[in-house]
Amino acid sequence: MKKLVLLVPLIALAFTLTYCSTEDDSNDESIIVNFERQSGYDEWGFNFQAHNFNSYLINAMLGDPAFESMPHYRQPGLVYHGEGQVFWDNLVAEYPYFNQMMPSGLLDCKMEMKWNDALLDANGIYPPTWNDTGAWIIFKYKMNSGNERWTHVRKLVSISTGDELIDGYWYNSEGQEIGMQSYYWADTLIIKQVVNNGENMYVPWAMPPDYVCPNSAGFGNL
Repeated sequence: MKKLVLLVPLIALAFTLTYCSTEDDSNDESIIVNFERQSGYDEWGFNFQAHNFNSYLINAMLGDPAFESMPHYRQPGLVYHGEGQVFWDNLVAEYPYFNQMMPSGLLDCKMEMKWNDALLDANGIYPPTWNDTGAWIIFKYKMNSGNERWTHVRKLVSISTGDELIDGYWYNSEGQEIGMQSYYWADTLIIKQVVNNGENMYVPWAMPPDYVCPNSAGFGNL
């Protein structure tokens, strides 16, 4: 496999859900999408009512409300079903910026996400900030294509007032280590746990290394 070193830093919802910031931009209507109540999963793999996503990684990027302002967002029929390179070629021909959003080598990567209402509500609306909300999200990436067989699971929670970042790790006001810095959401989310399985040579370099928070890796001790 070619090493996945192609502009991965812009994967962000890509290692998804790139929108939230610490600034109060709740008046920016361009980022608010109010989905009608749905039952089950939509064609991109989102079930906002269940706070769940289950599909290909690229479909998250094609259908997540974080990208509502971008030309590719929820275009009719623009959903990946495993068509392979031809889908990618057509996608980047129409939307060339996708070359900088994710490496083509992750086209067949599947992903599951589970989050709570504080992170993204049942109407598909993001809050103006995740900080001090108790927001959390779990990502599970799975690649099972040819010789590429690996999984990556990551748990993240929102930071709280009083949390402090020191040398890449977060500490609470009592000085306890509560998580690792997130590359993509450094000012809003804390990594609580990372589990990589499979051939390490195939796990993309942008994925964080294995980690378990020494003071609870769960969500009950934020």
